[in-house]
Order: sequence, then structure tokens, then C-alpha cells
Amino acid sequence: MKHLTITLLTLLMSMGAWAESEITAEDLPLWLKPELLVHLSGMKMNESQNLEFREALKECLTGMQRVVQREIRKGGVNIPKRIERGINRQYSNFDKHMKTKLTEPQLEPWARYLEGLKAIMAEQQFKRR
Repeated sequence: MKHLTITLLTLLMSMGAWAESEITAEDLPLWLKPELLVHLSGMKMNESQNLEFREALKECLTGMQRVVQREIRKGGVNIPKRIERGINRQYSNFDKHMKTKLTEPQLEPWARYLEGLKAIMAEQQFKRR
């Protein structure tokens, strides 16, 4: 019983310390940066649309990762151009999918979100080189 009490106290104290730590914009994933969240909130998506968004975003991001891995594994010439084309296809698929789920007033904030996402992702890629 004493061991359980100590374990619970330790757990509660560590959770309290974690909860007090402040999350900054640098801690957020690229697709949730404050400059993009403005557009997401502007879309005023319902629960169903939020689910679709999360799934489509996940598919887009994993698809981009697969594109890069596949093109590097294939090798050959013009790898950066092939990667760029593959990534653009992922963005295009993401865009088409979301446009079928959004209403007319949501399309403008969506377009701004997608353009901002592309810019942030490209900037991050440029930093890695």
C-alpha cells in the first residue's frame, strides 16, 4: 500500500510539473502553427469535417514522407524534381478531398490554410538543407 501511495504521488507531481510547462509556438507541429490556426478556426468546421481534415492531413503528410523515401530509394537523376512533383500531388489530393467536405464559405479560409501550409513546409525543408 505504501509503495502504491508513493507511486501515485510521484505520478501526480510529475503530471503537475508537465501541466505547468508552457507550450510555445515552436513546440507545435508545422501544420498547427498560429498563422495557420487562424485559417482553421475561420473555417468553423463541424465534428465530421474535423475528422475528415485530420485523416486527410495525416494521409497527406505520410504520403509526402513516402514520396521522399521512394524517390531516394529509386535514385537516378532529377530526384529533387521528382520529389517536388510527388509532394505537389499529395497537396492536390488533400485539396480535392477537403473541397468535397467543405461548404462554400469555408473554401476561402481553406485555400489560405493550404497555401500557408505549403509555405511553412517548404521553409522547413529549406532549413534542413
